[in-house]
Amino acid sequence: MSDEEGLSLEDVGAGPDEIAPAGRKAGFLPTFLVKALKWVAIGLGFVILGVTTTVVTFQLVSRGRADSELQEYSPDYQGHREPLNYDDTLEEIRGVTSDEVPAIFSAQISLGYDPENQKLAIEIAARKREIGNIALLYLSNKRSEQLRPEYYKQIQGDLLSEINGVLGEGQIKAVVFRNFVVTQ
Repeated sequence: MSDEEGLSLEDVGAGPDEIAPAGRKAGFLPTFLVKALKWVAIGLGFVILGVTTTVVTFQLVSRGRADSELQEYSPDYQGHREPLNYDDTLEEIRGVTSDEVPAIFSAQISLGYDPENQKLAIEIAARKREIGNIALLYLSNKRSEQLRPEYYKQIQGDLLSEINGVLGEGQIKAVVFRNFVVTQ
């Protein structure tokens, strides 16, 4: 044998069994295992994509629903409410209307507030004169036909808003007329 000839596999000791067949890769893992792992990876990718899409979609849908779970009620809804404490210490309010020929009015009002808010009760007592003045000015700016019984609820609502505007320890819940008279 000469040095110029190339070595064949038979010379090195490799038998015909150890030669890789054509078209098949020789490597660490068999071909079927590589294909199986490839399909497992693809399946795992689809599962991760599906879970991610589901979670994101659920979050988007839930975010809009969180605010709408609480139903809003109409302001006209009249449910049962807890009884209020009433402050009856305001003096009778007397004055004249803003008509050309003024009418005389007389009103006694009570202020309803939450029984648990004792700070508000103390503030109402401290602001008796101011609250009486608010009611006097409001009623004095009305004409006698605006002080008729059909307007009582509106008057009570307006007084409630104006009185709550000066209170700092809470809000009154109701203005109640104990007496309301308008005479010419």
